[in-house]
Amino acid sequence: MTIKVKSTVKEIMTQKGIQIQEISKKTGLPHVVILNACSDKIEFCGLNMLIKIASALDVSIKDLFEEILPAKKSAPGRKPSVSCDTSISAVTEQLLTIITKLSSTDKDRLLGKLNELKRTPGRITDTKNATKELIEMIMGMSLEQRCNILGDFIAMSGQTKRQYSRRDFFRPVPFTLKGRLYHGSTRNISTGGVFIEIKDARVQFSPGDNIKMNIEHPDTLQHLNRTGTIVRVAKDGIGVKFDVHL
Repeated sequence: MTIKVKSTVKEIMTQKGIQIQEISKKTGLPHVVILNACSDKIEFCGLNMLIKIASALDVSIKDLFEEILPAKKSAPGRKPSVSCDTSISAVTEQLLTIITKLSSTDKDRLLGKLNELKRTPGRITDTKNATKELIEMIMGMSLEQRCNILGDFIAMSGQTKRQYSRRDFFRPVPFTLKGRLYHGSTRNISTGGVFIEIKDARVQFSPGDNIKMNIEHPDTLQHLNRTGTIVRVAKDGIGVKFDVHL
């Protein structure tokens, strides 16, 4: 059974008194993308585009569309199978929430499940495409199929445990990379590493880069010179693993 998707973007824009030009300006997306999102072509819009549109309209991503179930043909002498005591919208919301919040490590593990579900001969290794492909695949599933994979997604979500407990710690931290000086600020810290907030992180840094930093100890507040390796690059900062624990 194929699930049809009906866009509600135009209705939301009308309710909020927002024009296409305004949404295009807020999101940085071309007019044609906004027009597609307002039509049945919304299912062809990428996840990143839908996230931007939802943010501009101040709604959740699931509010941008409605799912239309085709009428079921009842088979004589057979009882309809029910695999979940919930609605398809609720299951879909859970799946989308889990997918968008998966860590990079959990996404890597989920790639194996994606191959199994799609039965593709080759292994998919691009985690960025995995998110998009999973959502597209889910939107074409029946309620029973979505319920069946929900348990797998929940089991995989959050399996990655941190090796060291972290705590919030906000301090300025200068650091150098390849002879260049940068100024960031810590967000959280553990004995094994620190997350440093800095603008345009994805443009300036890459996993595997080695940095030198002058950082305050979270307990003694003494300044320490530490070296470390960038293990994660986010939009707003970098995750660094200390070469020597605090």
